[in-house]
This record gives sequence, structure tokens and C-alpha cells, in this order.
Amino acid sequence: MEDQCRVLAAAVETLDDVFYVYDADGKLAHWNARLNELFDLTDSELSGTAPTKFFIADDQEAVEAAIDEVFESGQTNVEARAETTEGVVTFELSGRLLMGDDGTVQGFSGVGRDITDRREREWHLQRQNERLTEFADLLAHDLRTPLAVTSGHLELAAREMSSEHIDAARDGLRRLEAIIDDMRTATREGALATAEQAVDIADVATTAWNHVETGNAALEPPPPILVEADPKRLLRLFENIFVNAVTHGPASDDHASEAEREASTEITVRLVPTTDGFAVEDDGQGIDPDEREWVFEPGASQAADGTGFGLYIVRAIAEAHGWTVRATAGERGGARFEFDVDADTTC
Repeated sequence: MEDQCRVLAAAVETLDDVFYVYDADGKLAHWNARLNELFDLTDSELSGTAPTKFFIADDQEAVEAAIDEVFESGQTNVEARAETTEGVVTFELSGRLLMGDDGTVQGFSGVGRDITDRREREWHLQRQNERLTEFADLLAHDLRTPLAVTSGHLELAAREMSSEHIDAARDGLRRLEAIIDDMRTATREGALATAEQAVDIADVATTAWNHVETGNAALEPPPPILVEADPKRLLRLFENIFVNAVTHGPASDDHASEAEREASTEITVRLVPTTDGFAVEDDGQGIDPDEREWVFEPGASQAADGTGFGLYIVRAIAEAHGWTVRATAGERGGARFEFDVDADTTC
């Protein structure tokens, strides 16, 4: 019997989950070492602790209700967040009533399971569903105008055979195709990133730069920056960032000659490592502080021929990797996009 107890105790200690036993007064009586590790507390500090003491204030009421439930119905399940040595952790907590041989209540036992990653994945899925709803509304709105313009010009072209109207119709069709392409891309990129691998951002960024029309713009040779990422999605992220930089470059100099404008470097783009990940910045016009969040919204564009989905797709790809992105001011006065990469995804 003693050997069985030792084996059972050893098995409990190997759990990645927190195991706990509370007495009939709701005080902590037994636990495994995982609890000590997560809260950096000694056995004497943990002994007799009330369940609510481990969790953030907003979730303590739910934990109290779960304790009442386990004593009333014999079992309970609840989710609650706690500040731990591993950061804020969302726990799925179970409780089962413990009864003595004589039918008296001895307390309850249970397991606290870390479901933070699962909730993160569910959050991403919810965001994807929200995007699909946004796209359904935006599709009807954004396609109606170019379609109407195109139809009108084609009617005029059919009667007058004017090359001016035909060209206008072609421009409308090209814009329509660009919107559809970006809409389809944004839908695909809204899915969680798969096929992640070790990637040198410098290589992906250089390839992306060669894929887009950059005119007289220049990309400074980027330094090696290693992350875990989906190379194909990361390529699209940089393509959109670079197109945005070139499209919203410096204001034209009305006093410069055409030859001077053609010979000059319109904008320089830099890729730089940061403490939390990496940043892409340019020396262009920059982004107004009041518009730095708006630029990531679907349909946001100040360019006459823009679709308004470029930076929205950038944010969707970043979020699919578990990253965050924000727009700030660059060191040279232009726009800067900072990507905070989760610590677990860096190499």
C-alpha cells in the first residue's frame, strides 16, 4: 500500500497541470510542485491559502461561485486567469467533492490546466469570422462604384468609340481586379499561419522588394533577422509594406526638373531589428498620428488607385503568426511599422 501511495504521489508530481486538494473549509491542504513553480511560493506560504487568492480580481467572483457549486452539487468547472512566473495564464479549473467513508464532506480536489494557447487560437478564429463579415459588407460597397463607372464608360464607348472612354473603362476594370485580388488575399491570410519554419527576414524582404514596382526607391541591405514564420505569408507582408512605402513616398518637388526627379532616389526603406522583433521604416511623408490605427482598417486608402486592403492584410498576416504591428514615426521622419514577435517564435 505504501508503494502504491509513493507511485501515486510521484505521478502527481510529474503533471504539467496543477493538482490541488482543499479541505472542508476551502483551505489548500495538498498540492503538487507545479503550484509552487507557477507562483514562486514555498509549502508553508501555500498551506491554507484560499482558492481566490491565486487569481486576478476580475475572475475571483467566478472562482467563489465555483467553490459554492462544488459543495452544493459535487462538481464544478470554471476558467480564471492568474499572474504567474510564466506570465498571465488562463486556467481551466475542475473540482470534485471528496466524501469520507461516513458520508461527511472532506473537501474537494481538482486540476488546473493551462489553456492560454487554446484560448489564443480561439481568439484568432473569432477574428477570422469577424473579418469574413467585414468582407461581405465591404465587397458590396467597394465593388459597386468601379463597376458603375466602368459600365457607364463602356456604354459611351459603344456609342462614340472614344479611346478616352475606353481607357477609363480599362482603368476601372484594373481597379476592380486589384480589389478582388486583395480581398481574396486578405481572406486567405486571415487563416492561422501554417507551415512555419526558421526564416531569415532579410532574404524574404529582399525577394519581396524585387517583386514590386519600386521606381527610384531604394532598399538598404537588410541585416539577418531570424524568426519562425510562414515564408509565403511573410513575403506578402513585405510586398504590401513596400508598396505602401513607395505609393505614399515623399511629396513631389514642384521646383525640380523632370530629369532631376527621375535621377533622384524618391524614398529609402530600411529593415531594422528591435528588442521585440523588427521594424520597417522609410524616409517618406510619414503617417499622421491620428491615422496610425486607421491605416490598418479594411478599405482605408488615401491613394486614388488604392484598394485600402494593403495594410489590413499586413496586420492579418502578423496576427496569424501571433505578432502585433503598430505604425509610428520613423527615425528619418517617415513611416515606421514595428512588429512585436512573440518570444516563443524567435530563433
